[in-house]
Amino acid sequence: MGCGGSTTNKTDGGHEKEDYLREPDNDLIEVEDYQTLDDLAHTLADGLTNDVQKVRAIFTWIGLQGSRKNKSKKEDNKGQDLSSPKTIVQQVIQRKRSAANIPSVFIRGLGKSVSYEVGDKDVDNLKNSWTAVYVAGGWHFVFPHWAFSAVVGHSKGTWTLLETQEKRTREKEERSSGKTVSHINDYYFLTDAEEFIYTCYPFNSKWQLLTLPFTKQDFIDIAYCKHHYFENHYKITTPNKCLYASVGGACDIGIRKLDKEESFYAYKLYFNHEKSKTTLPSEIQLKRYVAIFNEGPSIKFFVRFPCEGIYKMEIYGGHSPLCKFKLECNEDLNYIKPFPLNPECGFGPNSLTEEAGLRPQSHKCGFINIRKTMNFTVIFNITKKVFVQTSLIHNYIEQETLNKHVTHKIKGQELDINVNLPQKGEYALQIDAKDKDSHGSYKNACNYLLTSDNINKKRKHYENPIEKRIRKALQEHTTSNDIGALQKALDDFDKVDLDDKGDRQQAEERLTYLSLRKELKDAIARRHGEKLEEAIENAKSSVYKSNFENIIEEAEDLLSQLQRLKAFAHDILQMQQTTVSEIQTYKHPKPMAYDVMRATYILLGEEEWRVEEWEQIQALMRRTGEKGLLRRVRQFNITHVTKNMVSHSSQILRLYDEETIRASSVGLGTFYKWAIHVIEEMTKAEDFSGDLEVQENIRKT
Repeated sequence: MGCGGSTTNKTDGGHEKEDYLREPDNDLIEVEDYQTLDDLAHTLADGLTNDVQKVRAIFTWIGLQGSRKNKSKKEDNKGQDLSSPKTIVQQVIQRKRSAANIPSVFIRGLGKSVSYEVGDKDVDNLKNSWTAVYVAGGWHFVFPHWAFSAVVGHSKGTWTLLETQEKRTREKEERSSGKTVSHINDYYFLTDAEEFIYTCYPFNSKWQLLTLPFTKQDFIDIAYCKHHYFENHYKITTPNKCLYASVGGACDIGIRKLDKEESFYAYKLYFNHEKSKTTLPSEIQLKRYVAIFNEGPSIKFFVRFPCEGIYKMEIYGGHSPLCKFKLECNEDLNYIKPFPLNPECGFGPNSLTEEAGLRPQSHKCGFINIRKTMNFTVIFNITKKVFVQTSLIHNYIEQETLNKHVTHKIKGQELDINVNLPQKGEYALQIDAKDKDSHGSYKNACNYLLTSDNINKKRKHYENPIEKRIRKALQEHTTSNDIGALQKALDDFDKVDLDDKGDRQQAEERLTYLSLRKELKDAIARRHGEKLEEAIENAKSSVYKSNFENIIEEAEDLLSQLQRLKAFAHDILQMQQTTVSEIQTYKHPKPMAYDVMRATYILLGEEEWRVEEWEQIQALMRRTGEKGLLRRVRQFNITHVTKNMVSHSSQILRLYDEETIRASSVGLGTFYKWAIHVIEEMTKAEDFSGDLEVQENIRKT
């Protein structure tokens, strides 16, 4: 995005400055050639047709004198120093009726010069002076000193640069008085009064030239805007003041460009390491604490504070400084986290989105509220043939996991991006695109912040008694293990739409933790394979993975066991009912058939006295439906198997091996193999170290 170009100020007659200007050959006029200021002024104004040109001639000549080096001092016959630009300002321009016949007034007041620090309340040391001239039907300000010189590199050494456009740093400024350099800044020639008051406050309020004069406090409080801000037609859309206080550990600053030219924005965030009450914690990663949101022609900078203290925010249009703000945070900020992403083009649709061939249909602002839903679709119209990539980003969740939760599909002229968030929290959705016929790389086209906080909501500075009780209840339930009570407290909090001062975020994180833990425990208790897989995946992809290490291990062991048992039962479940019927029809079975089926039924939970006779076993095998043998194997739950059942089954089967039994009957061999696997699985889960008989039987089987 390009930065808007400079424009000229208008005079009261509605004409541009440049309509009146004609640069004279002032560099040929030497002060040594004149005996008085009147003579000098006559020469500077000679041949010029209007007052603006005359003032411009004097203004330009002063600038040239200031840029010359090794000037010798020369006084006129009245003892006035003709070689001093300050004398020229005070004596030539200031004279009400100078030789150039231009009404002018020398004005004293306060100027926010290089020694001013944004947010300073004591400005009495900022004394300065400038001139008002009456030209083109009105009074205008001229400030040659600021127009032709500047101090670069000045620093009080109190600030640490924290972040600048996705880059983190801890760069401390060094104290320096700076260096005065010559330059030309045309802004301070005939400056508009409504802009001039932002930086220059006359002691005589009459010479503010405003219908509604500023008080000194107004001058102290007003936003600190640089000349590029006015020249390129910007406007602050949040309170027009230089000091912002945090609410809930954050604040926002809005700005827009009034003309149709687009602007690229940048910023710098500083921390005052001398005046802040706290120091920057060394463990904090100073990155992504500022996010830019596109709101049509406006931009909002959302600032989160990594710790309590005094901050400074500098906003740039392109590479030109626009305005500075002092930010104060006097809150406990243990809960504040950085944004998951801070893209250069900001959050929300912008000109790059249109250029990429994407036109938003469903979501036209930069944030998506996920308080009530974790599943949603973002829709764009496609204006040209493009390839698209989508990414979900979180501060802590691994990218491999996140990639499973966002998909996109192009259907004709529509792009649908489906998002299914793995858990509560704050995410960024990044959308990149490139032309189908392009061989270049993907470029960022649009981004969204997915959050449970309403970014655009006006923050409240007070709460009524009911709201205070609701907040307190949420804080109390956040420390409990009652999921139901915590969820209700969150719902009550959301109903009254309280600001999240960290309470809601902590409660939501606690609810996520408790829900994941409950999901794991329930899945373990139910011994359900699919539920276990889902619970394990959710826990491992969460920020609480390390907290759940033991229970995840238990769940994974159980899942492995269930998968093995399922594999053991596979052959039986593939068996035809006719095979079971064949075994059941044995009138005089061999001992091995009787023993295998008896051991099988004991492991399935039948009491031993119910399987003492073959006729009893035959009766059980004739059952169908839920009580049928194959259904019981499919629904087998190893937790119901006791040590005694394992002991008796292993005792029964100790004399046989799979090869012998399978040679007699394939069906019997399948049941034998299943029973042996269950016995072996149980010995891994149970302690049989003291039971020598069971150990021996297991060894034999």
